[in-house]
Amino acid sequence: MAVDSNEAAYRKAQIEFVTNNHGTTARETLLMLMPSVCSLLLMLTTSCILGKYLNRATRFILEFLIVIVPTILCCTIYSDAKISVCLALLALSCTNFMLMIIMVNPTTIGNSQPSRVGTRHPFITNFRALTNLLTAICILAVDFKVFPRRHAKTEVYGYSLMDTGVGFFVIANALVSPEARDSGDRRTSGFLTTASTNLHDCLRSCIPLLILGSARYFSVEYLNYQKHVTEYGVHWNFFITLAAVKILTSIVTSLITPNRSLLLGISILGMYEYLLSQKTVKKWIFGHSREGFLNANREGIVSTLGYTGLYFIGVVVGRLIHSTYLRASRAQTGRSTYFNFTIFGRTFEAQYSESMILCVKLSLIAAQACIATLFLNGYRRTSRKLANAGYCAWMVTLSTVMLTLLLLIDIIADIFKQVTSKNKNVTQVRNQISSIPEIFEAINYNGLAFFLICNFLTGAVNMTVRTLYVPDIEAVQIITAYMLASTGLFAVLFRFKIQIKL
Repeated sequence: MAVDSNEAAYRKAQIEFVTNNHGTTARETLLMLMPSVCSLLLMLTTSCILGKYLNRATRFILEFLIVIVPTILCCTIYSDAKISVCLALLALSCTNFMLMIIMVNPTTIGNSQPSRVGTRHPFITNFRALTNLLTAICILAVDFKVFPRRHAKTEVYGYSLMDTGVGFFVIANALVSPEARDSGDRRTSGFLTTASTNLHDCLRSCIPLLILGSARYFSVEYLNYQKHVTEYGVHWNFFITLAAVKILTSIVTSLITPNRSLLLGISILGMYEYLLSQKTVKKWIFGHSREGFLNANREGIVSTLGYTGLYFIGVVVGRLIHSTYLRASRAQTGRSTYFNFTIFGRTFEAQYSESMILCVKLSLIAAQACIATLFLNGYRRTSRKLANAGYCAWMVTLSTVMLTLLLLIDIIADIFKQVTSKNKNVTQVRNQISSIPEIFEAINYNGLAFFLICNFLTGAVNMTVRTLYVPDIEAVQIITAYMLASTGLFAVLFRFKIQIKL
């Protein structure tokens, strides 16, 4: 295909390239997330074996190769072989686990305690970092033909990998929100005090988002960068959606206590579904007029209601997580319960923990959300564009499945720490056992700045390279270099504890 020298024609071709996509299946979308989880397990078992031999530089290289490269490959040239990639990663993890068992002296096992409950939970850290990481990969990869079209954002209805981005961000924010961490009733301090606190926190977090949203709009207009108008609207974008959700949730939580979050979420989504069922509303949403601010940004405006409902359901999940660990911390003096397991004729002992109980709870929520997704999809098809109830239920399903699997990795890491606690040969290795890669720590340390830099680098690549005409192998190389540059930069910032305040 000959390269069109006309820039306007090329921009039009780019827009057409990402439009009219009907997505893939819900099952394939879930499978697309699995390589990242399997990579984390492989990184955990590898660090158990090689931890004491790694310095910061070699650890970064190893984490990039094990965690990030498989994700890039499964989003591009190996997208049809993702199950095989997952099986290979799991096989390597099992091999590492067997090597670790050989290293351990079973006579020294069973006298240690699991990790004490803290305020920071590794699986939430990993979930937030994975959300950022997958989004960073996809926003550039989608501009190349090596990225399968079925995984790009859907036009109106359907399932796709890129449709999960904003939903995961909303849930990730909800999990660590003040409403999720507060196990009591915030209204006991009085309405005016609560409203004032909420307003202050809202302004502090929303102003940077609104500035970034405005900067993105003006930069796109100035550079004549391609823009898919039916995604959010003319002026609206991802950053403004996050800010709008924060503003709405701040207003609501000033009036109603956070322990009503489940009722709030369901009520908002129920009312929103009723609005979507009205003919006049549907006609307006799917209309063609862009006159006036409301018409110009109707997609972003209406979907904010759905994301607000999703946020409150995310708060419910967050409150479950934090309250489970809070109760466990208060009962740490109780009698401990142990279980034994035998591998290769060796018996090991480990202690039950609150994480195991929470893992069961999250899996049950995932099952319930999956049933709700199937039911709602039969009523009205899932739509990321509308952020309807079906989409929100789907996001809860995917996020709780991911949280369950990531928590399972935490449990495995905790067991590894217990079974290596008093072995002289692996004492140093035990200190290296962590379910959080340092790259993920670095991403979370400057989360918004990381996403902003990735957007900037994506724009720079698109302004210098005609991505539609790049061969597949070269495209993968560009995406890998882009991720290496972005993660490397923030690893350095994290190393020197430089935090970019936005």
